[in-house]
Amino acid sequence: MKNRKAIFAATVCALAFALASIAEAKPQPNSGPIIRSSSTVRAVAANQAGAPLAVPEDILPLVRINFAPVGLTLDQTARLNLVNMDVANGITVSWRFIDANGATLAQSSATLTIGKILSVDFKRHPSPTESPEQLRAEVRVQLDIFTYGVSSDSLRRSLEVFDNFSGATSVYMAGGL
Repeated sequence: MKNRKAIFAATVCALAFALASIAEAKPQPNSGPIIRSSSTVRAVAANQAGAPLAVPEDILPLVRINFAPVGLTLDQTARLNLVNMDVANGITVSWRFIDANGATLAQSSATLTIGKILSVDFKRHPSPTESPEQLRAEVRVQLDIFTYGVSSDSLRRSLEVFDNFSGATSVYMAGGL
């Protein structure tokens, strides 16, 4: 049992170092998250080949946080805000925007250093399967923490929905206060 924990901890540490070393990210051409850090960098986490950065599927999250679904129109953006409050070695997180049918619309991951604020925007784009009359779609966020020994309280988070033109916020949900 101790050996399995040691292997898991080593895997998570290696993943954290691999994610932290990514210095340049590239935007996705269509829908997907846009990452905004406290230094106002706007990008989508990607590797050198431009493929989305993701946590390997065989690593299970230590903590999973699910936000309540929100309705999103074509003129609105859902923004996930994250900040590492007290974990000196950083917190490795992965997030997914999920539609009402459970399909992943966009996903990415990052390691947050202490005090680092990260904002991820999801702008809804019309789906080829949607009828033009469908004005609103339900979206929810699933947030996973992959750092051993970190509780959800160490990661302050909020989800907001705002109008793309006026910037007015219509929904705000906070967590980890």
